[in-house]
Amino acid sequence: MSLPIPWRWLNLPSVVFCLCTLWAPPLVSAHTNGFEHPGNILKEHRQKILQLSSDNEALAFNENFMPKLQQRQHSASRRAASKKRETTNPIFLERQTTITTFWAALVTIGMIQEFRAAPKSSLIDHFFLGNLPSDAQREWLLSKTSLKGLKHLLEFQKQLSVSLPQEPVALPPENDYSRFTYFHDQSNSAIDNPSWTNLFNDLGFKGIENRLHEYWQQREQQTQPISDAHKQAYIQQYVASKLLPMFHTYLLTQAIQVEAQAYEVAWESWNRIQQWQQQEQSDHAMMRLCGTWKWIIHNHQNHGDHKTTMTFISPGQDTPPQVQPATVLIHGDAVYLKWTFPQGIQEDSLLLSNRDTRLEGTFTNSLGPYGSISGQRLLPCQNG
Repeated sequence: MSLPIPWRWLNLPSVVFCLCTLWAPPLVSAHTNGFEHPGNILKEHRQKILQLSSDNEALAFNENFMPKLQQRQHSASRRAASKKRETTNPIFLERQTTITTFWAALVTIGMIQEFRAAPKSSLIDHFFLGNLPSDAQREWLLSKTSLKGLKHLLEFQKQLSVSLPQEPVALPPENDYSRFTYFHDQSNSAIDNPSWTNLFNDLGFKGIENRLHEYWQQREQQTQPISDAHKQAYIQQYVASKLLPMFHTYLLTQAIQVEAQAYEVAWESWNRIQQWQQQEQSDHAMMRLCGTWKWIIHNHQNHGDHKTTMTFISPGQDTPPQVQPATVLIHGDAVYLKWTFPQGIQEDSLLLSNRDTRLEGTFTNSLGPYGSISGQRLLPCQNG
């Protein structure tokens, strides 16, 4: 490796000295295919996503979106041991939770989009009764604490679905329904009365019916007998014309809030998954370079050769013996290294060959030096 200092006095001792004094914690990065935009994933795979109802299904479906890395050069027994460690590794379990939360958030978004698209003209059939998740899917979605707003939405919709009154019947020819409506409209505006939605949340339709019966409990109404069938007709008419549109608006408001929350959860999870995928590819790149190399640098400015030993660390090693590249990109056998120092930067364009035991390529330095690099692996990675 070369450093951005005057090449006329650069020699091996100065290389070693600078490698020690200019060391900084490595920042390794790599290109990643990664996930697509979450919105695109939901758009292209909506039906399959809406069918997910467990962590296992989500993890299996997630495999379709993971980048396919080249197989690392590990023995079968070592890979098996690594897999066994993963299943009990807290970091691995955390990643599983993030992945399943991501897909649960997409299910929630898709479900609410279907929910909001229901035609308002058919509230009962399409909005209140339709688009209910299965029991298994409901249990899975509610297990995600980050989607806490979904619980109230589903409970409110489910309570409506199991207790909706019958379709309203015709009112009797002679009726005082307008007075009935006026009474309850005024009653609902009273400060000491809970709103219809709060009443329904607390007591369901039984609470709604009890309040609507208060009209006939007035003293002036007690002298005007009315059959139970007619009372039920008044109640059903009021619920259908007044309360269901109100509940529709309430549910829609809650749904928009939950959808916004699910979007936030999806984006947060998606970004973390992207970072992990990028880190995994970066680690894979570093494993191909990991080890000790004989490094020969030829500077075309003075036609001098400088020899040194380079050691690339394995992923996760805390104390590298030398400065490490700030950026490592590997595409096929092509290798790009970027070195960042206080004096400037250097970029190496190299090619791996002979089963990753040879490196050949060129370098350019921001201070002017440029030339060729030849590397030969002397020792494999200690943790390879």
